[in-house]
Amino acid sequence: MKKLNFQQHPRTEHFNFFNAFDEPFYGVNINLECTEAYNFCTEEGLSFYHFYLHKILMAVNAIPEMRYRLIEEEVYDVETVHASATVLRDDKTFGYSRMIFDEDFKIFSQNVQAEIERVKAESGLDIMKGMVDVIHFTAIPWIKFTSISHARHFGAQDSMPKISTGKIYKESGKIVMPFSVHVNHALVDGYHLGQFIEKIEELIK
Repeated sequence: MKKLNFQQHPRTEHFNFFNAFDEPFYGVNINLECTEAYNFCTEEGLSFYHFYLHKILMAVNAIPEMRYRLIEEEVYDVETVHASATVLRDDKTFGYSRMIFDEDFKIFSQNVQAEIERVKAESGLDIMKGMVDVIHFTAIPWIKFTSISHARHFGAQDSMPKISTGKIYKESGKIVMPFSVHVNHALVDGYHLGQFIEKIEELIK
């Protein structure tokens, strides 16, 4: 983890302005075309969920601003970002997880599967306090959403990007997935968010 000096930074004024907001988060929703990736996973017998989560984390880690976190009013680059994803249990409750990123997809997939099994075997939310080197991720495969919002506690400092995916569907012969990302404007501007979207679109193909 590397501390950054945001009082001597090209975005100092932007940071101070948005950091004072009660709600500094903003978000976008897109329809992510993933035909090639979905067909590849089907042909190879791979989990599409594992595959696209791996590409999301690759994209997050490729954009410095998506790795920035607020910790006690200071800005840090956490350098490697993992996923805190919701895991659905058999009784239809869910628990939070910590899925460790690895550039090697095979290792990452093993990490994800082991964490899914751990959470499913337990109960409760399993809130892991103090995790900042993560994205908050949730898949909602029952809903073809066009927008999404998130429950937030405004009294708590929060800078983790929140990424969601929805129900996969076919459109004009292509396979499409609703994709949403919310970020803290004190750390991430529209330009940086655009870089992230371009990267995930590139990687998922």
